[in-house]
Amino acid sequence: VADASHELRTPLTTLRGNVELLQREPPLPEEERRAILADITAELDRMIRLVRELLTLARVDAGLQPRLEPVELGVLLEEAVRQAQLLRPRPVVRARVERDAVVRADRDLLRQVLLILLDNALKYTPENGDVEVTTVIEGKRAGIAVRDTGVGIDPAILPHIFERFFRGDTARSGEGTGLGLAIAKSLVEAMHGEIRVTSRPGVGSTFTVLLPLEAELPAGDVAERTVPALVGLE
Repeated sequence: VADASHELRTPLTTLRGNVELLQREPPLPEEERRAILADITAELDRMIRLVRELLTLARVDAGLQPRLEPVELGVLLEEAVRQAQLLRPRPVVRARVERDAVVRADRDLLRQVLLILLDNALKYTPENGDVEVTTVIEGKRAGIAVRDTGVGIDPAILPHIFERFFRGDTARSGEGTGLGLAIAKSLVEAMHGEIRVTSRPGVGSTFTVLLPLEAELPAGDVAERTVPALVGLE
């Protein structure tokens, strides 16, 4: 609660200061007013995102019961990449579906996890860097790996990145609430899965989500996928 209060207090303080500036007499020049209104909009968006994420964690803490069903990874991967690129067009995400599979998962929750991982990868990777998403199969589990060539994560803080409100790496701080990865981990574990990460500072990171495997699709089905029809996919 204390962490949440702090996260809300900061944008509220900024909002109040900006509103007071707009109330000054004589009125500020139009260009300054537009800049202040843009700041207000950004802070409101951040607060809305924070409240939404807190509600998600509250659902998990209350015993969220995922609706588990067969989910085809390749199809979900395409949808998530398309949605993520609408919000952050650069760098372009490359997606590879070499071995497709059906996992037992909650489709909406898994999409939310992938969007969190894709958003992080796009956020911390320069426009000329690489972000790649692939399907993976490991024994009786399958899932998706998100790899980037971004700033990477300091090994000292790597064990803590899934903690709530943790933003200990200055290279990865800034925008965000510090809740995204905590939500991703909670949702994956609620679906009886695992999320793991490997990273090297200055080289990049790979986040892998694994869930119970329902079936591996035949190679012929994979070859017929419409992945090339999507921008940035191959």
